[in-house]
Amino acid sequence: MIFLIYLVINMSVLFLFIKLKKHLHILEVLVYWMVSSYLFQNFSALCYMNFKTLVIPEQLSYEFAHFLNRILLFPVLMVLSLNYFLTLKTYKSRILLITFFILILSGLEWLGHTTGVLIHVHWRIWWSFTFWLVSILALIGFMKFFRKILYRGD
Repeated sequence: MIFLIYLVINMSVLFLFIKLKKHLHILEVLVYWMVSSYLFQNFSALCYMNFKTLVIPEQLSYEFAHFLNRILLFPVLMVLSLNYFLTLKTYKSRILLITFFILILSGLEWLGHTTGVLIHVHWRIWWSFTFWLVSILALIGFMKFFRKILYRGD
């Protein structure tokens, strides 16, 4: 049942992403998706295996739900944040956008904890906010670097 709930959430976000007007080149979408997936997967692997602050229940539906979130939900939201970031011109609006996505991503992480998909042990909520802030800022920095390379000839 948990897997079906997360499947609906993931497919809804993916559908929203597909229908939106994109301000990113298709190559950028692919690269940013992979980078954001890499960031979250390494973070969860580090916390799960090394620090033992995350627990993934050994039930197939929970494992599939966590896998789906790692591969689809969190990367799509990170790429969406970059897509909207490009449309905004003022620093105030960009800070509000970053704050909005940090709240969304942290909220989904909390939802995963509440539903038992990804259980946090000895967790401090500010760790989630800090991780998502650093991830989004790193992704924005990477986007600026990658766009310089991608659009060099223009």
